[in-house]
Amino acid sequence: MKSLLNEKGEPFISVVEYDGYLFPNLLAKVDVPKYLAARNELGFDGDEICIATYPKTGTHWAYEVCRMLKAGNTDFMNELVPILDYTPMEALKVVKATNRIYTSHMYPRHIPKQLIEKRCKLILVYRNPKDTAVSYFDFSKKVRAFDTGDMCFSEFLRHYICGNVVCGSWAKWVEEWKTFKEENPDYPLLEIFYEDMKMNLRECVQKISEFLGLNSIPELVKEIARKCEFKVMADHKNKNIPKDIGAVTDFKDTHVFYGKGEMGNWKNRFTVADNEAFDKAMETILPQLGLNFTYEQSLPNKYHHKL
Repeated sequence: MKSLLNEKGEPFISVVEYDGYLFPNLLAKVDVPKYLAARNELGFDGDEICIATYPKTGTHWAYEVCRMLKAGNTDFMNELVPILDYTPMEALKVVKATNRIYTSHMYPRHIPKQLIEKRCKLILVYRNPKDTAVSYFDFSKKVRAFDTGDMCFSEFLRHYICGNVVCGSWAKWVEEWKTFKEENPDYPLLEIFYEDMKMNLRECVQKISEFLGLNSIPELVKEIARKCEFKVMADHKNKNIPKDIGAVTDFKDTHVFYGKGEMGNWKNRFTVADNEAFDKAMETILPQLGLNFTYEQSLPNKYHHKL
């Protein structure tokens, strides 16, 4: 266990540091290398899907789209999304026996080795780092394993930039996965932007369907895009709170994994000083990542990012 320190030098949250990654304190009582290796006991066959994301960048959203596409219907799931990182093995075995869709916030080297060796399909979802910071901050106030206590946003942002938060640096996470892609150019991997899903969800649903080789009929793609528009989806989720939500939060009247989901919400939270410091920290990092993000909903439908 390791305590992350605030700017006064006081501990604000405990994490488990292993192999360059900061796991949440949910893994405090386990041998992390053995724990991760045990995930291979699921026995991957090659038809599984793993959605890899940094926290608060569209994990649950992409999962719901993939699950509907595989199921061939638009019924919402009203349970917590299975995550390879710390969902109990018995629950993961249920996933193995049903839709075989997993999620993860880990670096590629921590993903079950067998999943990679079997060339299971990977979907990476990226979100602009400013909105991610805001969403992560709000999430941290509600979920026990990510709790930052009474820390203000400006201080949280400084910790977020340097990777002094659960799961580490956003930039480092993106860098690790971009490196994986470059070193494995033939691996079945699809990159999706959160902002694309906000501005043209139907096109993204179609892209995911084609990547998964599902040949989904146009009517299904259209209906999934309608049902999974963020506000529609979030309204449903917040009226159908998972029974097991108490395992992660003390908030029982809201689905803590679904926030506002807005583009450009960072403008309401960043001070001028916050924004200048963030831009300065990222001015050399973003070009190296090869990603230029869309930061506002008002931009035209010719997005300002590249893969």
